Amino acid sequence: MGKRATRHKGAIPRQGRRVMPALRRTAQRARAAAGKVHLTVGEVIAAAFETSGGELVDVLEQLTSPQMARALGRRIVVVG
Repeated sequence: MGKRATRHKGAIPRQGRRVMPALRRTAQRARAAAGKVHLTVGEVIAAAFETSGGELVDVLEQLTSPQMARALGRRIVVVG
């Protein structure tokens, strides 16, 4: 049985486990949905160049965006 706490109007259920951070949880779902599709870093960068029209600033924004991190399940950090 789960732990229960009381309030003025009766008992309310308490959460019994810690919630996984949102980035890891969505990354886990994305990896499960993607299945066995393997992408190299070069393929991801090439796709970013194609979608941004070759603008380097736009490519960097796309690669380091939170949406890309969620989709890949990994963060891309550009150094240099």
